[in-house]
Amino acid sequence: MVASIIDGLNSYFTFRMGGKLFAVNVGQLTKILELTKITKVPNSPKYFKGIINLFGDVIPVFDGRLKFGFQEAENTRETCILIFAFEFDGQFYNSGITVDSVEKVLIFEPELIRPALISEKEFNPEFVSGIATFNNESVIFLNIEKVFSEEEIKLIITVE
Repeated sequence: MVASIIDGLNSYFTFRMGGKLFAVNVGQLTKILELTKITKVPNSPKYFKGIINLFGDVIPVFDGRLKFGFQEAENTRETCILIFAFEFDGQFYNSGITVDSVEKVLIFEPELIRPALISEKEFNPEFVSGIATFNNESVIFLNIEKVFSEEEIKLIITVE
């Protein structure tokens, strides 16, 4: 039911990582946070930054640059945390990803989004659901359900 509602939305939130413009359906983005103190979790993968406390909820946060295979970079004033909601085995979870900067909400009709030919040298092509063009720039549409592997989801479940 929720997936069919999200699929019906043509609004996409855009943000930048590693110089590239990404988009996610607005129905999957729950919050945009300024970069805040992230508590590290011992023995976790390098791209797992740690956890934050958001109004009493423990939210795991991943480093978007490292997760997507970009070079690690210093945080800037524009660096922020995007909180996404996704479903796994019938349960809903929230997780954060740090991004370089946020852009705006854009509307894309489904026929403007075409299959993406992403090289594995760039990042995992399973993360991508499509690609479109806006102002002569490629917009990479993410499939949030695929961005988190089963192992990472188990890590998320453990910290929640």
